[in-house]
Amino acid sequence: MTRLFHYSLLAFALLLQPAYATTAEEQALYKQRLDAQRERQKQVNERSREINEATQDFRSLTQELKTEYREKLRNLDTEFQLRKVDIKAEHDARRTTVESEYQASIMDAYMGTGGENTARTPEQLGEETKAHAEKMYALKKRYAEELHAETIALEKRKDELMTEMDQKALDEARSLGLMNNIEPILATPIGGELTPQEQRWNDREKKEVVKLEERNRKTLSEFRNGAKLRQWEIDNLDEDFKLTWQEKAEIHALDAEQTIVNSMMTGAGQGGQVDSQQAMAKIRELGEKQQKIKIEYRKQRDKNRIERREERKKILAE
Repeated sequence: MTRLFHYSLLAFALLLQPAYATTAEEQALYKQRLDAQRERQKQVNERSREINEATQDFRSLTQELKTEYREKLRNLDTEFQLRKVDIKAEHDARRTTVESEYQASIMDAYMGTGGENTARTPEQLGEETKAHAEKMYALKKRYAEELHAETIALEKRKDELMTEMDQKALDEARSLGLMNNIEPILATPIGGELTPQEQRWNDREKKEVVKLEERNRKTLSEFRNGAKLRQWEIDNLDEDFKLTWQEKAEIHALDAEQTIVNSMMTGAGQGGQVDSQQAMAKIRELGEKQQKIKIEYRKQRDKNRIERREERKKILAE
């Protein structure tokens, strides 16, 4: 009986032996996984600290760069303002000459060079007035083209400076590691395969890396996309200038017709023969056409504004 009891105890002990061993093995794996988790978290914290410090250093540097280049841009603006004064003075001188010639012609039309009355017919006055309007329109367009050319030249010179600044900023970003690809800090299998917790960690870490790279990209976007954005804005200036003067040309053509009708109406008041009803109907027609032209071009500008808002977002998001 005693021997049987002894063997029973021994068998029971042998049966329990694997259980104790398995429990010890699980505890060892748990400790390894816990240590690995702590190490991963330590690396993640260190990565966040390095990125935050690099971002702060980058922003501090770019602020200094912007201050430095702001003064250079201000000098260009001053030169531009001085150039505008010269262009305006040259325009005013040309305009004064044309106005003086036209006034002399009008005086001659009524007084004659020898004091005799050599008044022109309403049609002749209308043609002279139209010719004067053409000269004045040409002067205005020339003035606008000269200013526009100077504006574009200014923007291109600014772009050269800003591109230089952008490159300095990007060089600094590269040295700080803000342009590097970020490798995720992933859990590796311990004891055969990833645990559900480790798999969740890896999923979160991959998403976190995407967020970090996106944040760095946004930090640098102003400098990476600056040249493209500035060229796009220069192109828009050109497009807007052309659109404005297309509208002005159409309005001017109607104004020329209006000028002739007005001159004929003036001649009628001085005894000329003009169909007043027909003239008034023409004036109303011209006024309606002008309004429709303005509406059409306003529509185009509104569309451009909406489309450009979206285009700007796309450029900055690249």
